[in-house]
Amino acid sequence: MHEGSIVKSLFDIANKIKEDENLVEIHKIKVIVGKFHQIVDEVMFMYFDLMKKEYKGFENAELIMEERDVKIKCKKCNQTLLIEEPIFICPNCESFDTEIVEGDELHIATIEGEKN
Repeated sequence: MHEGSIVKSLFDIANKIKEDENLVEIHKIKVIVGKFHQIVDEVMFMYFDLMKKEYKGFENAELIMEERDVKIKCKKCNQTLLIEEPIFICPNCESFDTEIVEGDELHIATIEGEKN
């Protein structure tokens, strides 16, 4: 499961921001996750709760995850379409010439904390 390494990176980034912004405590971390990453929410929350004890100022932090659907754009017919399965064929014209335009993101959207 790659969720553990993702959560570790999330804490490393958030901790750097905490230090740079002179925050003493982090309350919430909101993460945008595209469905393309196939992350299991329960596993992310489990790792988050386990690891937050290792970082000073994160003991009471809450993880908020916002999931984004996968959308592709067909370069042949110029349609933007939502896909449910990882099959990157345009259901409109059956072209394989598509690109992912949403749903592959994975980033911190916001961090809420308390200053000194």
